Amino acid sequence: MFEVTGPPESGRTAALKRIADHVSGGTRLIAVRASAFESDVDSTVLAQVMADLGADPDRPTAELCRVLLDAAPLVLVLDDAQWMDESSIRWLRALLRRIHRAPVAVVLATTGLGTAAEDALAEDDSVTTPPWYVVALPPPAPDEDRIARTLHVMSEQDVRLLRAMAVCGGQFERSLVRGLAGLDGVHADRAMTRLRGLGLVTADEPRLTDGVARAVLGAMSGDQRADLRSEAVLLGHQAALGFERMSTILAEAPPVGATWARLVLQRQARVLADAGRTVEAARLLIRALGETADEATRADVLIQLAQCELDHAPEAADRRLVEVLHTTGPAMSGPRLRAADVLACRERSGVSRRAIEIALAHPDLTESEREALKGLYWYVVSVAGEPGELGVPVVPSLPDPPADPVCRGVAAWRLACAGSGDAVALATSALAVRGPLTPRLAAADVLSWAAEHDKALAAVDAVLVDGRRCGSRVAVAEAMLLRCSVRLRQGRVVEAAEDLARAEAELPRGCRTPLFSARHLALEVVLLLAAGLVDDARAALVREPIDAAQGLTYAWRLFAGGLVALVTEPATAAVTFVECGRCLRDHGIVNPSVLPWRFLAAMGWRAAGEVARADALIAETCDLAVRWGAPGFLRETRKLADLVRAMPSGSAAGEFSAGLFPRLLARPAPGRS
Repeated sequence: MFEVTGPPESGRTAALKRIADHVSGGTRLIAVRASAFESDVDSTVLAQVMADLGADPDRPTAELCRVLLDAAPLVLVLDDAQWMDESSIRWLRALLRRIHRAPVAVVLATTGLGTAAEDALAEDDSVTTPPWYVVALPPPAPDEDRIARTLHVMSEQDVRLLRAMAVCGGQFERSLVRGLAGLDGVHADRAMTRLRGLGLVTADEPRLTDGVARAVLGAMSGDQRADLRSEAVLLGHQAALGFERMSTILAEAPPVGATWARLVLQRQARVLADAGRTVEAARLLIRALGETADEATRADVLIQLAQCELDHAPEAADRRLVEVLHTTGPAMSGPRLRAADVLACRERSGVSRRAIEIALAHPDLTESEREALKGLYWYVVSVAGEPGELGVPVVPSLPDPPADPVCRGVAAWRLACAGSGDAVALATSALAVRGPLTPRLAAADVLSWAAEHDKALAAVDAVLVDGRRCGSRVAVAEAMLLRCSVRLRQGRVVEAAEDLARAEAELPRGCRTPLFSARHLALEVVLLLAAGLVDDARAALVREPIDAAQGLTYAWRLFAGGLVALVTEPATAAVTFVECGRCLRDHGIVNPSVLPWRFLAAMGWRAAGEVARADALIAETCDLAVRWGAPGFLRETRKLADLVRAMPSGSAAGEFSAGLFPRLLARPAPGRS
């Protein structure tokens, strides 16, 4: 007695054919095949065997056995024996108890699916049963077509367990999988054994092998998948699964219509975004948008989604924010302002300016919201340098003095760029209210220009806390960049380098705006030159090309290039810094504290022997510093003026310039030893 067993597509039929081909020498071969469609038709297989022997199948079982034994020597080959009918099984069992009387071999092929026929054949209730040899064929590599065919010959219990495992995706414990499949422990264990035999489940850990889940889900109808996933979600919620596992199941399930589902998805999206897995986080948030929510709640999800899409879909992120900004409704005031804040901080002037203009036309804006949006609008215009159409402002100018905290922060920044000393008081009052992040960063910028370094750092730290709490990656990166700049002014080089690295990690190159990239580049070049790494600074300029021929982006790019040129080509550096100054003045930025281009250009002129030009720039800087009126900055200006006047000309200038940055940035911060 031989049994060839193996899952569908493992080659059982081919093995039987090879056996049949080797039957020779007067030995008779009878080969029949059972069918799943005739497994309930009485004596189907037996009738095929008796027809081959020319006998009537309606005779008693003992006589039918004798007919076959009298035809020996004989090999009986039965393919797909798992589908044999009951009468044929009883006859075969009776034959197996008698084949020791004659040279007869029986070869069965079964799938190991645990059908009724296989269970009956496995029963051993007679000592006369011949030795039973089993040849187990290995399961084939899973493929979707094979698995789909296998599903048609599996029992209902096996299919239910397989579907439950496919839907759960390894997120459920065994008891929950059994519950989803509707099986008790005994039937689930038997089904698991059969699935292992089919090669659909791993032997060591009960999980589906590669490709099986996809094939099983593909064989289900859309309604079947949706219903089973909905059951899985509710079962997981009742079992209090963790956020990670629940979010994995929710991501594929249809909308639940419950608040907890959206909160689970949002919470796990924050965890993924913090780990840098923003694409996965965005997928969860897109799924969260399918849950029922009011306009304000939906807007919160859209803003969170936009922050995640900065890495891989910045245009889509802009559209999300604009959608929130243009949504009307009494509860939308807060979300609208947050969306406008993120847009303004992104420094994508064309998108943000037009979006805020349209939002300001909403009739249901509160007065405070209107003033805040107006302040953000003028910040965007100030950074971009874009005038209103035909010289007529679309949005009214900021009031003087501004009452709204957002307007105060923006007005302080604009006044500080122009070098007006009134800006410091405005910036301080703007920071007294913890509102939108962009104007607070602008106000902190003002304090840093006024050499109020400790106050500026306190403001930056507050923005970092609020920015991380609300997931505003752009604001966090901008705050890191500003903190790097302040610490450089203090001479805290190591801490400044750490801040620059954190800003880069927060906002990778692919999702930075041109202005952010240019400012980052300038700070990186300063740090490299402070370390004496001139070649690395030159390489950074090549690595970070910025395609802009005008505006603040171009000014910062020129400033970075001038810093590198100052060491080797002072005259070229002077021309570069003068062009940088022209771009800044075109934007109304005359405050020498924003960028010290005049002093650096003066150093280049002195090195080139143009002392008159250099002295004129030094005098202009000192006059503007007096007009700016910040005591700390005024003291720094006078020290720098003395340093520049000591700049030698000729060949000694290069050595002086090479040691300039380490000398400047290694100085102790005020109040530090």
